[in-house]
Amino acid sequence: MALDPDLFRALVADASLAPSVHNTQPTRWRLLPDGTVQVLEDPARRLTVGDPDGRDLGVSHGAAVEGFCLAASERGLAVTVHRDGDGVAGLALEAGRRPDPLAPFALQRRTYRGRFEDAEAGKASVARLAPADDLTVVEAPDRIAALATLYDAASLRWFRNAPYRAELVSWMRLSRRHPNWSLDGLNAEAMEMSAIEAAAAGLVLRPGVFEALAGVGLAGSVVAEAPVVRSAAAIALFHRPADEDPFDTGRRFHRVWLEFTRVDLSGSPMAVLADDPQARDAVQRDFGIPSDRRLITAFRLGVAPARTLPPKPRLALDTLIV
Repeated sequence: MALDPDLFRALVADASLAPSVHNTQPTRWRLLPDGTVQVLEDPARRLTVGDPDGRDLGVSHGAAVEGFCLAASERGLAVTVHRDGDGVAGLALEAGRRPDPLAPFALQRRTYRGRFEDAEAGKASVARLAPADDLTVVEAPDRIAALATLYDAASLRWFRNAPYRAELVSWMRLSRRHPNWSLDGLNAEAMEMSAIEAAAAGLVLRPGVFEALAGVGLAGSVVAEAPVVRSAAAIALFHRPADEDPFDTGRRFHRVWLEFTRVDLSGSPMAVLADDPQARDAVQRDFGIPSDRRLITAFRLGVAPARTLPPKPRLALDTLIV
């Protein structure tokens, strides 16, 4: 079917709200003359140190395409996804689709990286989650505490890698004066940092400073998040078949996060538990995830405080549409 350019822009705007690694937003969109959509990649958005194999990149693309499909369903459109052409994917649309039940939650989904306070509300929401064979939900406080310890140890190992730390910092927006504060990356507001905390982070993560702190045994306390992790009502371990295409993983990843949103849960991915081989092996062993599955991430879950939230940092449509 012919896709109106204004409708195309609206679909891309909604799709852009999907999660991406470090909020890099690597997916680009092109409306072709025949009315189909070509999904492309901006290679400048690759994480060459933190994601050398492009696995997280593929997950990000899959999440974006799932966001496009959800937005299309709300407008009565069905999307067929092709992976056999140029670029990341090709999309063909046709009329006759009922709205996807998860579609309304795509605009509500938020990452919350602060401490959860309302434990009872969190537990009640976790109880409403539908069981899924790719989620292992951990609720016991001692088991959550064990994951918090693993998370801090893995984070410290990765922060000791200076190139990785530099790449991560390059996507952090620690001051409102940063030109990309409202466009992409991880700004201090999204990371639940006060202005003082953000300034301190910018200082301690500098080359030489972090190494000096590590030399006297203080680096661990700088990156530790165990108290925040332990405030979670649950940790959801998201795992998929080990040989699954990351693009397909990304589509499911987005839907899983929307399932959390549907029951009023906010989530924060603890990706280093999956990225760090030592931590990943420990999690899969200790929580009974079979060897033919791969841990994709762990979500820290709870009910976030009620408040007015700023718009998500997102690139302009004219950047996303090529």
